[in-house]
Amino acid sequence: MTRAATPHDAGPHDAEGWKLHDDGTRVHRYSCTIHDGQGCDGHCGPAPADPTDEAPQPDVTIVSIGRLHDEDGGEWADVLQRATIVLDLRRHFRDPHALSVDLRQLTAHDQVVRDTVMDTPGVREVLAATALQVQGYLAGPTAAPLTVVTQCAGGRHRAATTAMALRAVVAGDVEQAAAYGLADAAKQFTDRDLVVELVHRDLNKDVVDR
Repeated sequence: MTRAATPHDAGPHDAEGWKLHDDGTRVHRYSCTIHDGQGCDGHCGPAPADPTDEAPQPDVTIVSIGRLHDEDGGEWADVLQRATIVLDLRRHFRDPHALSVDLRQLTAHDQVVRDTVMDTPGVREVLAATALQVQGYLAGPTAAPLTVVTQCAGGRHRAATTAMALRAVVAGDVEQAAAYGLADAAKQFTDRDLVVELVHRDLNKDVVDR
């Protein structure tokens, strides 16, 4: 008898078998590509690591950071020194942490946080302009990967939300970008087939009292 797919098999995934977070980042890959709860027998499980099957190198890496965590160390501690484009959201755009006590314990994974950030006047315009910058760098005569950094204070709200939105745009995901009010910006990337990596350095860290 065929066993139904287990709950963790269901959810968004891509053609290579990678299970996806809602924001498009990869969780892990399964040994088959059917994980809609219908066609998979539930026995495949996560695919074993294959050193010869490496993921393609990203054309664009988008990293969200919170400057209050700059001293924490780790792989992305020096990302500002390596960045091609840096967005500083701390002074010009309101901080959900300061706007409402209810928002402090939430993150960009929560819709109300994303709505609060994206409804701030000027945010969409800055992201659309950043997308144009990305296009400009990619058009240059020397092919090189880009690193785009979005930064705020704690890294849980503004930086993470704008990084998610920018990832959707640069990946040419018009449907996902539309959720951020940036569908038109994403249409410029639909035929580029760029490999876009999204990294949240500080999104899941504890709230900083300030």
